[in-house]
Amino acid sequence: MNPAIMLLMLPLTIMLSSLFIPYSKANKSSHAKLLATKLAFFSSLLPLAFFIYDGLVVTSFEAQWLAFDVCPVHVSFTLDTYSVFFLPISLFIAWSIMEFTVKYMKSDPKIDTFFRYLIIFTLMMMILVTAENVYQLFIGWEGVGIMSYMLINWWSYRPASNKAALQAVIYNRLADIGLTVALAWMVVNNLSLDIQGVQASPDLAIIPAFGFILAAAGKSAQFGFHPWLPAAMEGPTPVSALLHSSTMVVAGVFLLIRASSFIHCNKMTTIACLLLGALTSLLAATCALTQNDMKKIIAYSTTSQLGLMMTAIGLKQPELAFMHIATHAFFKAMLFLCAGAIIHNLNNEQDIRKMGGLKKAMPITSACLVIGALSLSGMPFMSGFYSKDAIIEALNTSNINSISLAMTLIATTFTVLYNLRMIYYVVLGTPRLLPLASLPETRQIISPILRLAVGSIAAGLLISTNILPCNIPQLTMPPEVKLAAMIITALALLTGVALILTAPRLPLSNKGTQSPLPFKMANFYFILHHILPAAILWMSQKLSGHLTDQTHYEALGPKMLTVLQILMTKIMTNLHKARINPYLKVIILGITLFLLLYYPSMTEGPPADDPG
Repeated sequence: MNPAIMLLMLPLTIMLSSLFIPYSKANKSSHAKLLATKLAFFSSLLPLAFFIYDGLVVTSFEAQWLAFDVCPVHVSFTLDTYSVFFLPISLFIAWSIMEFTVKYMKSDPKIDTFFRYLIIFTLMMMILVTAENVYQLFIGWEGVGIMSYMLINWWSYRPASNKAALQAVIYNRLADIGLTVALAWMVVNNLSLDIQGVQASPDLAIIPAFGFILAAAGKSAQFGFHPWLPAAMEGPTPVSALLHSSTMVVAGVFLLIRASSFIHCNKMTTIACLLLGALTSLLAATCALTQNDMKKIIAYSTTSQLGLMMTAIGLKQPELAFMHIATHAFFKAMLFLCAGAIIHNLNNEQDIRKMGGLKKAMPITSACLVIGALSLSGMPFMSGFYSKDAIIEALNTSNINSISLAMTLIATTFTVLYNLRMIYYVVLGTPRLLPLASLPETRQIISPILRLAVGSIAAGLLISTNILPCNIPQLTMPPEVKLAAMIITALALLTGVALILTAPRLPLSNKGTQSPLPFKMANFYFILHHILPAAILWMSQKLSGHLTDQTHYEALGPKMLTVLQILMTKIMTNLHKARINPYLKVIILGITLFLLLYYPSMTEGPPADDPG
């Protein structure tokens, strides 16, 4: 075995062995699993150092798994730019989230099981990232889907959690049809199932390419498959942090990065990725602008950023998409941990309109929340700036991208506005808390948040300059074009501040609340995924009920028998008056008619024979 692959297998082995730590009533096993994850993170730095020193792509074929005549499948792992850089990021975030979970869910009676689920969730993502062939990738692909269902439905006694978990599974199973079709097409056409083989394929077939896009759209919650992502907020906050930062939702974009050459050889699939990503980014940012639930604001921001990653795939820049995955993971995990700490300390209050003034009650958490919001908005010298602005600059290279560029710039404006709105309601302003609210900032809560805050500030600079060896082009363009994203961000910030200052002066409506702001837009997702399905369900119910169930029940079934019985009862009731005279008259009349009609024929003899 290659030494680099042995180093790559070390964190996988550590995470797998941590699952066999026995349960403990004193929560010692939870701390042991936390230490194992920490050790796996530090061990994942070894293959990273080897890769930076050597710079070669290493693939290991250990054992034949499935013996097909055309394309045999091997258990194989790859050590390349994407796998070797993503593993430390994923393990670092998992370590921080698990440390946060020890304090956050200490009262949960099944915390050991919860830690096992988190470890399996991370392990499946590691298998997906390091897989060399599509079959092995499919194991991790389905593994993260199953574990997301288990973790979203952790509080299974809540109907909302059941609904959210089923929603996640159904949307992802619909999207898995695309990956299954692509796999079947590759097998039928005798293509190699190795990732490198898929990238080197010169075939321009549109079916497998759109199959990969459909699979990625469902897993990464693109437009049309997006409702499961904000619904997943019904799970515990550590689940949301891990799900949105480095595991489930980025798996779809990572699939397209792996098969980027296969996607880019077809012009229609490239345009589809470009438009789908821009549309998702715009509409998700619009929805985040109208939300009041703190976790859902951050969830919609994840959908918006995933749309930006999809746009980078459409620009034929998979390195930019991966760079945004790497930088996005740090500040998104930190935003969810800050939101979880605030919500937990406010007795599970998630409405930002009922918060306020936390800069004094929770200063460290508030500062980290501001850092995460700035990084998400793409402020200069924050980690999100280096990847987000690079994608917008790449959009400026062609007039063909004008529609996608316009939607992305509007989404950037909305991103600044909803982040400013969240910060204003949560951190600034007058406190709107309960007078007896307890707001402690313990070391176990603050340490992982501060660790992620450092990554949210420094990760973008490190990845974009010296560490990540990628082929991101250095674009040459006029300064006003290159600075378009920064100009839009600054204008959006000034607009938000102006709206905040002018909002108290707006006239009150008849209900005693301030009139809506002129920029407030309708929730397009509500129309698409609530009103339209409700109308279709109502029509289907009416058609099935009126044409099948009620027709059979009323025309042919028990109701018809009831009507006939009532009708016969009425007829018999009209004939029977309970009086003897009519009965005697009917009997005498019947006997008389019988004698007149039948008695003569009974008394006559047989007819005489014909003498012939």
